[in-house]
Amino acid sequence: MTEAEKKMKKYTNAIERRLNLPRDVRARVMSDFVTAIQARREAGRTDAEIYAELGSPKRAAAELNEQMKEFAYRKSPWRFVFAGAAIASGIWLVLYQVLQCFGLLLSTFSWQLFPNPSASIGIIGGADGPTAVFVTRAQSFDWEMLLVAALMIGCIWAYRRLCRCNQK
Repeated sequence: MTEAEKKMKKYTNAIERRLNLPRDVRARVMSDFVTAIQARREAGRTDAEIYAELGSPKRAAAELNEQMKEFAYRKSPWRFVFAGAAIASGIWLVLYQVLQCFGLLLSTFSWQLFPNPSASIGIIGGADGPTAVFVTRAQSFDWEMLLVAALMIGCIWAYRRLCRCNQK
C-alpha cells in the first residue's frame, strides 16, 4: 500500500467514524463515497484536489449525515433513566460488599453490623456430661445481590440499546 493510499484510507476511516448511521447504511454510503473518490482519481484529479473539493473529514461526514438524515440514529431520552439506575445499582453493590466486609471484621469483636435473624445457637448437654454447641446460619447465597446485579446488567443493556434507536 502506497503512502497516498494510506492517507486516503485514513481520511475515509475518519469520515466513517463520524457518521451517525446504522451499520448497513454506513457501509453502503462509504462504499459509494470510495467509488466517487476512485472516479475522481480516474478522471485525472490529484489527491490534493480531491481533499480540497471534499473538505475535512468532519465537514464531509456532516454533509453525508445531512443527506442521509432520515436514516440517522435518534437518541432516546429514556437512556438517562437506565444509565442512572445502572449507576445506582452498581454503587449499591459496591457499598453493600464494603459494609459486609466491614461487618465481618467487626463480628470478630463480637459486634455484628448485619445481624442474621435466622441464625441460632443450640446447646445440648448438661452440667454433668458432654456438651455440644450447634451454630446455624442463614442460607449462604445472597439472592438480593443477584437481583441487583441483574438489574444493573439489564439497565446497562437498555441504555446501550436506547442510544442507538432508529428514527421512525
